[in-house]
Amino acid sequence: MHILTGVNMKSKELVLVNADEDKLVKVPLEDIEGWQPASPQHTWIADDEETVYIATDAVPPFDASIVVLRVNDINWDAGAADVELRQNVPLDPTGTPSDMPNLMQTTPDQPIMPWTRPLYTQTHGPTFLPRSRFTYVTHYTDDRVRGFRIDHDGKLKQRVLYSRRELTRQTHGVNFNRKGTVGLGVGYDYDIAEVRVYRPDRHTGTVKATHAIALGTETEYGAFAHYAAWIDNRFAYVGAMQAGSTSRTPPGATVVGPSVWLIDTRLDTAERVIGPTGTPDGAGMYRPPSDLAIAKGKLYVAEEDSWGGRTEDPFDYGRDGYISIWNIYDRDRPSFIKRLRPGRELPTGFRNAHTATAMYEEDSVFISSFVSDHLIRIDTSTDTVAKVYDADDGLSMFHGEFAAGRTR
Repeated sequence: MHILTGVNMKSKELVLVNADEDKLVKVPLEDIEGWQPASPQHTWIADDEETVYIATDAVPPFDASIVVLRVNDINWDAGAADVELRQNVPLDPTGTPSDMPNLMQTTPDQPIMPWTRPLYTQTHGPTFLPRSRFTYVTHYTDDRVRGFRIDHDGKLKQRVLYSRRELTRQTHGVNFNRKGTVGLGVGYDYDIAEVRVYRPDRHTGTVKATHAIALGTETEYGAFAHYAAWIDNRFAYVGAMQAGSTSRTPPGATVVGPSVWLIDTRLDTAERVIGPTGTPDGAGMYRPPSDLAIAKGKLYVAEEDSWGGRTEDPFDYGRDGYISIWNIYDRDRPSFIKRLRPGRELPTGFRNAHTATAMYEEDSVFISSFVSDHLIRIDTSTDTVAKVYDADDGLSMFHGEFAAGRTR
């Protein structure tokens, strides 16, 4: 399987990438018959490499929805694709408000960034449940998890609308292990210092959040995770992005800073296995670990400049971005291999490494930045940059990528 999908959020295009041949095709969404004006956010692609789903947000004047597309043909050399719309699944009407909790900045180490307080429904974290015909999304702007049965033609029927406030608030996707027996929901907000454990039913599609695993203790913890990356059916890594305390931090408690945690779903434990570092040469997290990918026995970390706050401009973030690579032969003690840096191994203008996606065969890992319009392909056999896509290739706030054959 060789196709990676994503969207250009700014120019509203479906982006298809051939990872084997380093070719890219853009499909204007508004040119697809039946497409309704929308604000695209995430994509996911079935393992048939023909059915593509796009989640859209309730940012006025648009409605939140899932759009089901069929890719009939791709001419990679001509840069064109024949795509038809199969279904539009309504989620929330335009302007549906989020319920992000109020909080305040208490230290310059941890500004409260505008991007973390969206005003309207956003749909994130699409996943497939292995060995089933079910797919899921989460509204990280509130506490809802939606599940859909996938028909043979790729169309969706909603079967699940689940919330358990204390365990589903601000969840960014429920990521399932390969057997489809356990899911991990991560809390994508300040001072959510836990990973939520889900039990799915592969026959009915129902999911239930049963308990949480704390990232540390009540007085010293990691918080604000984006995704979980499974090592096997028992263990997973989670990156904690939060750098300092907020008004939601309990008195006397300490946020450990950018870090990676090993989750044991059998013993319900979390151990910090990579801590912060203050230098790009250090064997730690130099920038917040926005996303993690595992391939060929290595951990690839997209380190983004999430917080900014180094000037008085509240939108001053994403000024740099790094990719760190770790040997995880000993999962309890990841060994630092290297860090790719802007202006050296990465393009000079590369900023805010946001999403990390391993291809199904694990021969490539893609790292994207919607801030600097970059998509980087890393060859996992050499851990070098093999291909760079940027604005010259038509990327315009590229986001929400997904590799065919993967479950998230």
